[in-house]
Amino acid sequence: MDRTDLALRVDVLGPLALEVRGREVHVPGRRRRAVLAMLALAGREGVSDGLLVDALWPDDPPANVAQALYSHVSRLRHHLGPLAERLERHATGYRLRLEPFELDADAARRLSTHDPAAALGLWRGQALVEFRAVPALEVESVALDELRLRLVDDLLESRLISGDPTVTLDAVAAAAASPLRERTAMLQVRALAAEGRAAEAMEAAQEFRRRLVDRTGLDPTPSLTELEQQVAAGSIVGGPPVAPPRVVRPDGPMVGRQHDREELVRLLGLNTVVTLTGPGGVGKTRLALDIAADATERDVVVVGLAAVDRADRVCEAVVSALGLRTTGEVEPSHVASALADRHLLLMLDNCEHLADVCRELIVAIRRSAPGVRVLATSRVTLRVPGEYVFRLQPLPVPREPAGLTALRRQPGVRAFVEHARRRRPGYELGPEDATDLVEVLRRLDGLPLGIELAARQVAVMPMSAVRERLDRALDLATGQGGPDDDRQRTLRATIDSSYRLVGEDEQALLRAIAPFPGGVDLTTIEALAEGGGDPLDLLHRLVESSLLVADPTHGRYHLLFIVRAYLLDLAAQLGEARRAQTRFVDRCVAIADRIGEGIHGPDEAALDRMLRAELDNLRAARDLADADARVRITTAANRAATWRDLREVWSWATELADDPALTDHAERTTILAAAAEAARLVGDLDTAERRARETIALADPVAHAGALGRAWSVVGVVAHFRGDFAAARDAWLRGAEEPVGDASAFVGSAALAAAYAGDPVTARRLLARAAASATCGSHRAFVAYVEGELRVATRPLESIPHYVNAISAASRVGCNFVEGVARVSLASARSRTGDVAGAAEDFGHLIESWRRTGQTTQLWTTARNAAELLAAAGRARTAGLLLVTADVTPGAAAVDEDIARSGGRSYIPVDALLDPASLDEVRAESRRLGGPDVLDRAVAELRELATGPGGAAPDS
Repeated sequence: MDRTDLALRVDVLGPLALEVRGREVHVPGRRRRAVLAMLALAGREGVSDGLLVDALWPDDPPANVAQALYSHVSRLRHHLGPLAERLERHATGYRLRLEPFELDADAARRLSTHDPAAALGLWRGQALVEFRAVPALEVESVALDELRLRLVDDLLESRLISGDPTVTLDAVAAAAASPLRERTAMLQVRALAAEGRAAEAMEAAQEFRRRLVDRTGLDPTPSLTELEQQVAAGSIVGGPPVAPPRVVRPDGPMVGRQHDREELVRLLGLNTVVTLTGPGGVGKTRLALDIAADATERDVVVVGLAAVDRADRVCEAVVSALGLRTTGEVEPSHVASALADRHLLLMLDNCEHLADVCRELIVAIRRSAPGVRVLATSRVTLRVPGEYVFRLQPLPVPREPAGLTALRRQPGVRAFVEHARRRRPGYELGPEDATDLVEVLRRLDGLPLGIELAARQVAVMPMSAVRERLDRALDLATGQGGPDDDRQRTLRATIDSSYRLVGEDEQALLRAIAPFPGGVDLTTIEALAEGGGDPLDLLHRLVESSLLVADPTHGRYHLLFIVRAYLLDLAAQLGEARRAQTRFVDRCVAIADRIGEGIHGPDEAALDRMLRAELDNLRAARDLADADARVRITTAANRAATWRDLREVWSWATELADDPALTDHAERTTILAAAAEAARLVGDLDTAERRARETIALADPVAHAGALGRAWSVVGVVAHFRGDFAAARDAWLRGAEEPVGDASAFVGSAALAAAYAGDPVTARRLLARAAASATCGSHRAFVAYVEGELRVATRPLESIPHYVNAISAASRVGCNFVEGVARVSLASARSRTGDVAGAAEDFGHLIESWRRTGQTTQLWTTARNAAELLAAAGRARTAGLLLVTADVTPGAAAVDEDIARSGGRSYIPVDALLDPASLDEVRAESRRLGGPDVLDRAVAELRELATGPGGAAPDS
């Protein structure tokens, strides 16, 4: 295994070692080394701050433990050099992003199933021995020791099977090194017996039995007794066994299936029956044949059932594949009896259309032939008692064409390129094709058969044309069918064959689900299945048939793109399309209403998840809806999106307000209020105020109370950002008079304005009122944030716990706005208390976050606070560049010395940082660069502060 070309290497199978772009990097300090080892072994999940602290300081953590931990992380980033961004901060801790094989333990696990010698060669000594005092790493050390011993056994076993005459000496040595390991002892016994040394083999078995009882009080498993009987009977003899007929490895690339392959091999070692299931075209047969081709411990028999069209011919197909002679009708019991003494792997391929008889056959085999293991492929589960179902998923596909190098590593992309090269040798994915390819893969849901079909087309047309013709993919030939099997001649035929296996109620439910591009939840399935049988039974049958994909963790169910395309075509042919669309829009209106009405209550977290999950459906429903339904969906969703990073939903309100056809709509005031919110969220304060004032002028105090309250809130926000805190306070309190779910937030905002206006008594009174009326997680998080703001100017240390509480509460309910502003203030508070590195890291992340979500006002408030940190760190020019750019950016919040004195905003007069000549140069540079480039430069310097030696404490 050659790992020399990897960008990053972390080795733990021996002394801890780090290599960055081919250069060995020394990592000093036992705690810093422990952090590196824990992060490397944790993988994508990362390690929480708490676990890292417990591991590094189990007994006596320092008073400034958070800073001490950050110091170690910061120095590790410095060690990573050009790959520093691989060490990422996440919600509760840190993670080190490693690619496959970059960690030697990961490489060993990946190689263990097919090349144990290469895997074993990665060990340079005892794994993690230097960390035996760290409990979390001691557990990992034990697991890696076990992996090494298993590899030793696997290698010995493969040498025994191949008849290696030198294996006995190594088997004896391995048994001596692991005196209580039964598998190793049995390999020693087998090796001795195979050399004709039966007496020594029996003595070794008896010695192991005595040793195990003496040292542990345990008896060996029955496998040792069985082996002793075989040795005594002389059934273990020397020389290589006769090789069974080999299964031909399937043609075509096996990309992105290594983990699935390893897991299936493991499951086959533990279970008598494994069913590999999944939608048509997902690659079940190819993966199963690839595993069967490498099976070395038993005979392998493959029975293809795709061309078997009658149940009474299944057993005939099996006995034919087994080479058995039969007379008369063959029953499952006959097959099972014939296999009673056999040890083999029986692969039954394409069982879905014969599921009942396949089930009967497998049950009979399990009862009469314990030495037979069954690997079945089927689009439906077989429901065999004891069956282990492994559902093969489509290949992962990229969400966006970000970075050609990273894109080429994606399994779906790699599969496409390899298939394309089979028709167009030398094909390379270029930047001009990236966007089109990502869209093709996304719309094909990573289905391997669809990817292969699309890849064929690049032999005769450009990638853009493949994308344009994707809607015809259902009827293009796949080349998969045979003379007796039409089920895979086209993608349409593949899906149609699965569709016809389910009943009429299931078919009707599938057609009802088809208009939902974002999938459905259980409540929607119950609504759509009304009158068509028990919804849960229908759901189970559709998931088991692989026509509906389940995400049980989140309770969502969706159709693959090509399955959905087939069903939409079918609904049109049956004349059901209009009715299905009407039901779809009606359901989306109900979903939006539920979210908008309940988002400010105790179910906020669940409704936040629902809003994000239903966005694709709501978007599609708006495109199909009439004016009333479009307004209803938009205004309901907008109520929930105000404090969330859902810029698309904000834009829906702007679109309605600008639509001339809706000028006289009955909900015009509600539309204007939502559009006013949208404008202020993106920093267009003039438009926000204009639309808010228009709403106030039009609103009926009774009929439009909600719109009136939100409009007054927008007036308050605009005044607040412009520095008129008295007007902001009064507007928010006016909005709170209306019976709306946001009243607590309006009062809390008024408290913030009062504090910034230098009136702490009023601020305290209003904040207590807001806390008493808070009805949801967002509002309680906002109260905690304002509490921090009331303290930060004079007692920054006391403010930090309140900001942390606000961040935690907001993140639990998806309230990105409160989480973001609390993080800005937390970074500023850290800066004021001397945590330069932590504050710099936070500011850098926040600037990028506000840019992504398009919240201009918060972006430049954060930038001004970051300028204070940069100036204090001696980077006055970049700080000045941020300040002069903020001053001329529309939508940036106003700030002056009085505002900074009473609130958490930073204020540095730019002329106090730079002399007049330098200031003129900076202003000219700001005009030349523009806001985006200025922010890029600031983020780069913040990262230097976060990872450079100036931000780190001494190692220990």
